Amino acid sequence: MKSLCFRTNIDCPFRLQKAACGLEGLRGRYCQFSVDLMAQHHLLTIKSDELRPDEVMEVLRQEGIWCEEVQQPQ
Repeated sequence: MKSLCFRTNIDCPFRLQKAACGLEGLRGRYCQFSVDLMAQHHLLTIKSDELRPDEVMEVLRQEGIWCEEVQQPQ
């Protein structure tokens, strides 16, 4: 399973809920997701074998969430 990692503007529970609603449409194509609300870049990590980064970015953009792909933290 690969991990996709994104910098986001998910900095509060409201934006987290909006992101979760958007990602709900991708359910079944990822195992889990997490967001570090306290980190500087509010990293979103998604574990999936099927998803492409552009799919995630498009879904989040439709929910008003800004994100850009980054290398997975080591």
